[in-house]
Amino acid sequence: MRISIKGDPVNANWRLKSITVPTALAAKACRNKLLEVCALLLASLLSFGSAYAQVFTGSFEDPIIEPQFPLVGGVYRLTPGPASTQLAWLLSELAAGETTTPAEVNAHFSPNWLSQISVTDTINFINSVRTSFPNAQVIDVISVTPMRITALIDTPGSPAPHGFLNFGTEYQGAGLIDLFGNQSFTSVQYIEDTTLTLPQAVSKFTTLAAQTGVFVGRINSANQCVSMQSSNQNALFNTASIFKTWVLGGVARGVQYEQLASANSVVLDGTKNVAGSVITSAPIGTVFNVGDLATMMMGNSDNTATDIMHSLAGRSVVDQIFTDFNMATPTVMTPLLGISEQFHFIYNVSAPNRNAYLSGTEAFQQNFLQTDLIPRGRFTGGTLVDNTLLNTATWKATPLDVCNAMAALRRFPQKSSSLRLIDRAFGSQAAQPFVRNQWNRVWYKGGSLASTANNFHVLTHAWLLEDQGRDPYVLVSMANDPAGGITGNLTQFQIQSVNSRILQLLAEMP
Repeated sequence: MRISIKGDPVNANWRLKSITVPTALAAKACRNKLLEVCALLLASLLSFGSAYAQVFTGSFEDPIIEPQFPLVGGVYRLTPGPASTQLAWLLSELAAGETTTPAEVNAHFSPNWLSQISVTDTINFINSVRTSFPNAQVIDVISVTPMRITALIDTPGSPAPHGFLNFGTEYQGAGLIDLFGNQSFTSVQYIEDTTLTLPQAVSKFTTLAAQTGVFVGRINSANQCVSMQSSNQNALFNTASIFKTWVLGGVARGVQYEQLASANSVVLDGTKNVAGSVITSAPIGTVFNVGDLATMMMGNSDNTATDIMHSLAGRSVVDQIFTDFNMATPTVMTPLLGISEQFHFIYNVSAPNRNAYLSGTEAFQQNFLQTDLIPRGRFTGGTLVDNTLLNTATWKATPLDVCNAMAALRRFPQKSSSLRLIDRAFGSQAAQPFVRNQWNRVWYKGGSLASTANNFHVLTHAWLLEDQGRDPYVLVSMANDPAGGITGNLTQFQIQSVNSRILQLLAEMP
């Protein structure tokens, strides 16, 4: 039995499905030993007193977890979209003995691709992939969004090295291919990390940046994050794009209350465009839908999609999400600045005004947002005068806050449109190979901020890993360095390697 309860804090009444239930019913249900109703009503009445209505679910059943990309007959069934459609064609071209013709290249590759890589060179590249991986299939799905796919490919049954495939398409029209790369891949783990225990792996992570926080734990049956091995789990770190987790919560709440729907159309009009976003390759006037934009926000960390989602959900709704999702100090994040607003703050606001904002009251910050940041419009560039702002500006949370946010998202009503949107968006990215195959559900969000290429001040990762009938595991690793010390491939790969070892250890736990 599963019951949804909607709260009305003003009238202190609770609606059970479509029936209005007065507060006194909770006590009556308990006296009459209607235990499930009692527990649900009391939990709802005591949990949140926010001015925004909540929906809670309670059940003695395990949540139903359907694989994001089910394996059917040895073939992954990918989410329909332009990228998955074109990938199916490409894989057919990798069959042994197949020949790719100029007409096929012209029919499947975008003008933008062909303006940089000739038809002949494209055919030669497909031939080289076919030679290395004849009859290639997807053997591990890393990321799938409407416009981008990352996967491992190989001849079935072949050992490593595999092909690490980066693949992408346009969104509109025929969804022609505009990204295609493949390189040899064996592992993300360094040999020296393959024998680390969990305490050793967490300890090593703390040496890889000036400021680090790690949470490794579980979300228990009471929906609480319980640490297994952690460091600085209650310390604030810049999250970079992990803040999009709370934006997703705001969008899901809009879907929950039928103010939004995954199928709602959104016209790309350029007002939210941020340079470097995947979706800005689409022409102005392209019609996206909310579900695809939410997936691009999480799976590709698309900044334009994020500002669109933030606007659709509503700033006040997203700001309330921080409290409702059990953040220790929600005012650190509120008012939540969108991508353009944050970048204007870092790059274009004078130092005195920045300092006044960071030390100001909520009312001061709200006024500054309305009178200074919003009127600047979309971010198109600026001059970074203080690199440490990449660490000290807004978008801060603790590793435990991030776990709490994932726990809250997981508790949206089972089989609801809101949870389906969350699962699709948050589950579109696994970040590393050989993670998704280990679990029924994998959620991932990461982020980074850099002052120059490969000079990172912030590098963050967060996974939720769940099997049917078991409490989920969570790994949150947050690295900050005001001096930009997370530099070069070495440190970045060391962080990836340690994360990979922790993920492996979690998969091996009984």
